Amino acid sequence: MVSTSYSRSLPRPASKVSFKDPSAFDLFYQLTYMSAVASAGISRGRIFQLAARVPRAPGEYFRRIHLLCEKLGYNYPSACNTVGQRARSEAMKTFLLRFADALSSGHPEVSFLAQEAKVQRDAYEKEYERNLASLTKWTDAYGALVVSASLIIIVNLTSSLVYDLGVGMTITLIATAVLTIAGGAWIISRAAPSEPEAVFTMEGPPLQRLVLRLVKVLPAALVACCLILGLLRVGLGWMLIVAGLLFLPLGIVAVRATREIERKDAEIGPFLRSFGVMVTSTTSTLSHALTQIDLDSFPNLQPDMRRLDWRLKASVPPSLCWRQFALETGSRLISETISIFNDAIELGGEADTVGALCSDFATTGVMLRARRKVLASTFSWLTVMMHAVVSALMLIILEVIQNFSEVIAAAAHLQEGMNLGAMQLPVMTFGSPMLGPLAVLTRGMVVVLCVINAFAIVAADGGHILKGAFYLAILLVLSGVGFLVAPPLVDAILKVG
Repeated sequence: MVSTSYSRSLPRPASKVSFKDPSAFDLFYQLTYMSAVASAGISRGRIFQLAARVPRAPGEYFRRIHLLCEKLGYNYPSACNTVGQRARSEAMKTFLLRFADALSSGHPEVSFLAQEAKVQRDAYEKEYERNLASLTKWTDAYGALVVSASLIIIVNLTSSLVYDLGVGMTITLIATAVLTIAGGAWIISRAAPSEPEAVFTMEGPPLQRLVLRLVKVLPAALVACCLILGLLRVGLGWMLIVAGLLFLPLGIVAVRATREIERKDAEIGPFLRSFGVMVTSTTSTLSHALTQIDLDSFPNLQPDMRRLDWRLKASVPPSLCWRQFALETGSRLISETISIFNDAIELGGEADTVGALCSDFATTGVMLRARRKVLASTFSWLTVMMHAVVSALMLIILEVIQNFSEVIAAAAHLQEGMNLGAMQLPVMTFGSPMLGPLAVLTRGMVVVLCVINAFAIVAADGGHILKGAFYLAILLVLSGVGFLVAPPLVDAILKVG
C-alpha cells in the first residue's frame, strides 16, 4: 500500500478552490487592469504578479497561480489550468481554462486580454441589464407587499371592533407584516445590479467631510432631543418631526455629495481619453500634456485637475500625485480607473491605448448607472407617497376605533347610571385592555415602516448608505404630520351637529 504524507507547510489538495465568487464587475475590472498593464510590454510573470495584487476577488486566483509558478515550478499555462479546474466560480473557471489554452498556444497576452476585457464588458452590461429588469419587477412587487402588509394591520384594527384577538395574535400579525416588508426590501438589495461601493473619506471633497462630521454629531443630538421631548411629554408626532428635521441636513449633504461624485464620474472617461491622446500626440510629459488640455471642458473635475497639475509641476512623484487626485475626487470609480491608468503608464504603456481602456471602463459604469437612475427616481418618490398614504390610513382607522371606544364606554357608563337593564348596549370589546397594546403596536409599525422604506429606496438607487438619511427624514416628517393631523381630522369627521 502506498501512503501519502503532507508537510505542515503545504495545504492538503482540495477538489475546489474556495475563494469568493467574483461578480461580473470584479472580473471586468480585473481584465481591464491586466489588459492595460500588459499593453506596456512587460513579462508574463510580471503580469500575473500585478494581477495578484488587485484588491478584487479574481486577484486571489491569480495569486494562487503566481505562487504555483514561483514556489512549485509550474509553468503559467499549467498553473492556470490547475486553478481553473478547481475553481468554484464558473466565470473564473472558463476564463482561466481559455487563458491556459491561449498561453500554451503562444497567443500574445496583450491581444488575448484586450479581447477578453471587451467580452467581459459585454457580459457585465448584459448581466447589469438583467439585474435591472429583475429590479424593476421587484420594485413593482414591493409596492404590493407594502399594501398587503398594511392590510394585515388594518384588518387587525377593524377586527378589534367585534372580537379581542389577544396580544399574542396581534403581535404575530404585526411581526408578519414587518417581516414581509423587510423581506421585500432585502430582495431589492439583492436584485440590484452590482456596482462599486461608494465610500466617503476625510480625504475626499468638502461635502464628504461635512457628511462624516454630521454623522458624528447626529446620534448625540438625536438622543438629547428625544429625551427632552420625552420629559416634556410631547406627542410622538412632534418627536418624529424633530427627528426628521435632524436627519434632513445629513441627508441633503449626502445627496449633494453623491451627485457631485456622479458628475465627476461622467467626466473622468472623456478626460482620460483626451489626456492619453494628448500625451501621445505631443510626445511630452504628463505635466506638460495636462497644461495643453482645456480644463473648462471638465468643470466638475477642474479643481482636482489644477491641484494635480501643481503637484506634477512641483516634481512630486507621479504615483503619489495620481493617488491623491483620486482620493480628493471622493469617487470609488475614479480611484479604480486612476489605479489602472497610473500603473500602466508607470510600466511604460502607451498613453492613448491606456487612456482608451480606462475611458471605456469608466464610461461603461456611468452609462449603466444612468439607466438605473431612471428606475430608482420613480420608485423613490412612489414609495414616499405610498408610505404617506398607508401610514395615514392606519392612523386614521386607529383614531376612529379609539373614538368609538370612548363613545360606547361613555354610553355604557350612562346606562349603568340610569339603571336601564332592559336597554343594555352591546359593548363588544371597545375599551378593552387590548386597545392600548394595539395602538402602541400600530404606531410602532408606522415608525418601522419609515426605516424599511428608506432602506428599500437606497437599495434600489445605489450609492452611499448615508443618502438614505434624506429619505428617512422625509418619511419621519410625513409620519409625524400624520400623527398630528389624524386625531383632529377624525374628530371633525365624526362630529355630530
